Amino acid sequence: MQLAVARLRNRLLQRRLRNQGIDSLAERNIHALDGLRGAYKALSCRYVVVDLETTGLSLARDRVLSVGAVRLEQGGTLAEDFFYELVNPGCRISSESQQIHGIAPEMVADARCFEEVFSDFLAYLGGDILIAHHAKFDLHFLNLAMRKAHGFNLQNLVLDTELMCRHHKVRPPMLPFAPMGIPAGMGLGKLAREMGIRVGDRHTAIGDAVMTAEIFLKCLENDFGGAKCSLGRLVWSAGII
Repeated sequence: MQLAVARLRNRLLQRRLRNQGIDSLAERNIHALDGLRGAYKALSCRYVVVDLETTGLSLARDRVLSVGAVRLEQGGTLAEDFFYELVNPGCRISSESQQIHGIAPEMVADARCFEEVFSDFLAYLGGDILIAHHAKFDLHFLNLAMRKAHGFNLQNLVLDTELMCRHHKVRPPMLPFAPMGIPAGMGLGKLAREMGIRVGDRHTAIGDAVMTAEIFLKCLENDFGGAKCSLGRLVWSAGII
């Protein structure tokens, strides 16, 4: 049902923009859902796993400091190409946030602004399915940049590994979806350690993106049937529409 809703919204957007001139990046993105079907096997699809480091946790006040992304090819293979860039946030970086991610003001003084970095990230993302941990947070900043540049939100299908991990923590019987409410211990590092995944380069955008990709594959194998899992089941359980 969620994929059908996303496709309906996308068709309405395509109709609204039909006679408007949009650039090649926006044109490519607006067709991101065209070839997806819920019956496809999840491992037959391509994914881009993203993580953002920010100046803080406020959606209203804080800004992006770095963008890291890796690609999962068909079959769940980690591709060699990756995306990583520091970002000049154009605002103060608090000492508290510096202690977490280690990004000091002098490290980003000559970096590009997020709008410029986002354009390159959008080219990297293409029409692939987007994955993030606690995806609504990262998606907020990505959609702000997308709306500013092109006038609409990202049209890629989005999956949240935090929602997938509810199965790992709770494993509800007989249900194709996770129960409401977030179980305790859903942090990226804690989940990785529980799953036997190496925790490296924590709180760097590229390190956390790699860790999220590994968590996605581990959850897919352990809790969603691995190669048998359909894209539709993933979207039903962990899709952000």
